[in-house]
Amino acid sequence: MNLEARLVWGTNDEQGGPNCKPVDPELAATLHRTFKWSHYFEITNQVAAIPEKQSRDLRMSQRCTLRVKNLGGSRVEINCIGQGKEVHKGAYTLTPPSWLVLGGNDTNNTAWFIGLRTGGGRAITKN
Repeated sequence: MNLEARLVWGTNDEQGGPNCKPVDPELAATLHRTFKWSHYFEITNQVAAIPEKQSRDLRMSQRCTLRVKNLGGSRVEINCIGQGKEVHKGAYTLTPPSWLVLGGNDTNNTAWFIGLRTGGGRAITKN
């Protein structure tokens, strides 16, 4: 399984941090359909090849690590670890080219999101 994971910050501010860039239109549209923030900025973009029945850790930031296990088929188990503590765990089916989005509240009326998708036979980008 080829997996792409993006750490995204949601805010109503027009500017992201110094290392942030606006998310691509496809992921932005997915986020705008469900969430209230005006702007979404990409912080990190990681890609990984994960063999069936194996796990990979993806370091999304200093405070966030994803542990992804390929359960077979298009099923994955996601364990999101924030500041050394498990903040989310679940099993999901990834359907290319759709994004699976996990998220939570952050400070100052902002939020963090993890967008996940499989390659589905097409190229996956990495910054």
